[in-house]
Amino acid sequence: MDVAILNILDDIPLVTKIWTLGSIGLSILTSTRMIDPTKVIYNYDLVFKKGQYERIFYSIFNYGEFNWVSMLNIFISANHLTMLENSFELKRRYCWTLFLILSLIVMMSGIIQPSSSLGILLHENLVYYEIKRNTNEMNFRLLGGINIAASLIPVYMNGMMYFVYNRSLFEISMNFLPAHFIFYFDDVIQKLYDIDIFQTPYDLWLKNRR
Repeated sequence: MDVAILNILDDIPLVTKIWTLGSIGLSILTSTRMIDPTKVIYNYDLVFKKGQYERIFYSIFNYGEFNWVSMLNIFISANHLTMLENSFELKRRYCWTLFLILSLIVMMSGIIQPSSSLGILLHENLVYYEIKRNTNEMNFRLLGGINIAASLIPVYMNGMMYFVYNRSLFEISMNFLPAHFIFYFDDVIQKLYDIDIFQTPYDLWLKNRR
């Protein structure tokens, strides 16, 4: 079993591997109470008014206590994030995209407390971002050979959150709006006007040195 897990991790790129191992490690630490589970819950007021900034770090890796459900969710997320990370030519560009999306999520959390951790919200946004970038290549086949566009999956999930779980529209928008904003400006605006407004600080520094 350990060998199988190590083989799976070998196929995961660096950034996603760090996130996967961090999520598994935090699940174990909270389950054994080596870390108080209440300390990993993200809350905007506690972070920015009480100075408990470590909650941001913990929440990025928070997928719940160690059990089969959380492990399955982590490895499904790792599969999605592996595809997305591999689609970026530069790791720093991928990391900068993560930072921008996470920053927008945190800003939105100042208006309403999210019911999910920052890690789960970030994952949902990145899946949406991947679908937007490869909307013509990603389809799911249902029973009976019926194909369904991947772009319909977030619509279904968000509809469930609204009609079944009674989430507010603003909270639901936290699952996709930051990624949609980044995608629009990073992809659409760049193609239309040939302007890269989301260059990494390192790329800007290199550009200014020339």
